[in-house]
Amino acid sequence: MLISLNISNFAVFENETINFENGFNVFTGETGSGKSVLIEALSLILGERSSKDLIRKGKKSALIEAIFDISGNKYLEEFLESNNIEISQEDYLIISRELLENGKSINKINTRTVPLNMLKEVGKYLIDIYGQFGHESLFKKENHIILLDSLVQRELSPLFEVYSSLYSEHSKKCREIETIKDKLENKDLKIEQLNYEINEIEEADLKPEEEDELLKEIKKLSNVQEIKGSLYEANKILSASAGMNNVYSLLNKIKSYDEKLENFLSRLEIILEEQQFFAHDLRDYSEKLDLDESKLNFIENRMSLISRLKRKYGYSIDKIIEYKSSSQEELNILTEAETKLSMLVKEKDILYKDLKKCAEEISKLRKNAASMLEKQILKELDDLNMKNIKFKVDIQGRNSFAADGNDQVEFLISTNVGSDLNSVQKVVSGGEASRIMLAFKKITSDIDSDQTMIFDEIDSGISGKTSQMSGIKMNYISAKHQVICVTHSPQIASISKNHFFIEKKVVGNNTYSTVRKLDEENKIYEIARLLSGMKITDKSLNNAKELIESNNNIQ
Repeated sequence: MLISLNISNFAVFENETINFENGFNVFTGETGSGKSVLIEALSLILGERSSKDLIRKGKKSALIEAIFDISGNKYLEEFLESNNIEISQEDYLIISRELLENGKSINKINTRTVPLNMLKEVGKYLIDIYGQFGHESLFKKENHIILLDSLVQRELSPLFEVYSSLYSEHSKKCREIETIKDKLENKDLKIEQLNYEINEIEEADLKPEEEDELLKEIKKLSNVQEIKGSLYEANKILSASAGMNNVYSLLNKIKSYDEKLENFLSRLEIILEEQQFFAHDLRDYSEKLDLDESKLNFIENRMSLISRLKRKYGYSIDKIIEYKSSSQEELNILTEAETKLSMLVKEKDILYKDLKKCAEEISKLRKNAASMLEKQILKELDDLNMKNIKFKVDIQGRNSFAADGNDQVEFLISTNVGSDLNSVQKVVSGGEASRIMLAFKKITSDIDSDQTMIFDEIDSGISGKTSQMSGIKMNYISAKHQVICVTHSPQIASISKNHFFIEKKVVGNNTYSTVRKLDEENKIYEIARLLSGMKITDKSLNNAKELIESNNNIQ
């Protein structure tokens, strides 16, 4: 239930708080007073796209905040809990949207910032808005199955859980089967190709770090003469150097004068010995270092092989090895494909039987709902002055399963005596479609009592007794749902439990709208205005009183 709506700097509303009540709530006002803006504000709370143009002129942002009582709305509570959104102890849910001048918005549920799609999901459990053009959904054949399912939603929900799981698994198996069938095309040729590629890579016997090592070896072998020349010069320098020997002679000459010099001499002896070993090893390495043409040729051929394999299978040795691994997997799949395919077909057939059985149960429920709907809709439409109507829910099987079952549903109607049944969109007018949708809402109101239902000027194109019956239907719905109705009809307004009046005012250069709840006296005055226009007379006031009193017995 919607408890209150706070609107700040939003279009014609500067700062308004509307406190709603249970039952049948009606909003009236002159054309352009802001009734449609009120519905727009509620739509934004439900996650509809916003526009910075809705921010009041001269303001940097607009704020819309709605407070709901969700006690007893167990499906919403489960959804909120699954998304880690806390609920207050009073079972209040506060949704707010702040529209910013950069076109973005800040969306919150119970102070937690959430994405727009979260508002849409939560909104499904809170409010159902039906506008004067809402009958367009009736004109779309794909919506007919949704409307029919709403009549038996509680019975369908557990079935759909099972069906959805089976449908998902069955679809997965079908995709796997198609994938294997694709692979099995030219199977022998593919196996031959894969075997060739795997053998080619295996025979190369590649090592992960091999390419770097080969490059280093090529660099060395290609520069052997320069290396040998530098080593020869180094050996000459070491052979010609007498500096360390001279140092040794000087220290040895004076060691008898200072015993600490013995330590230096010992260290110098080690250095001289290491120098001799170093010179010997350097000379030995230089003498053995020769250009090995055969080794260089081997390395160059090896590098050529690696380059060729890289062009075919990947840009590095690691990628070539990965390619071999994936090719081996594909080869294994191909060699086992027929066995796997046979197993998958058996699994798919088992799933198909279960899926078919579940779809048949869903179809049975739909047919029962269709029979009930055909009877009830005629009664409701007769009340709404649509006489001599024929209505049929046509349910046909599909050639294949879909996410919502195996049924195609279409509403067929005849609005004139002697006319054949035909598609709703080909037969009914907008006004007739509005009445059909109201009849649907009336029928479904007995099923689910969680949502607030909003009717936005659905009285368009009807008047008099038909308008009054529309009000009676909405009043009936309000016994189990909070109903909010924006209307121009005095007949509908006279039946309401709570009547709100939207008024546009001009103060200086500013235009703004206000909302006030009418007491009994002001309600009579407003009904009289709706009956007679701007000129309120004693006669119109008496007519308004009489209209209200005549509807008291249905309150």
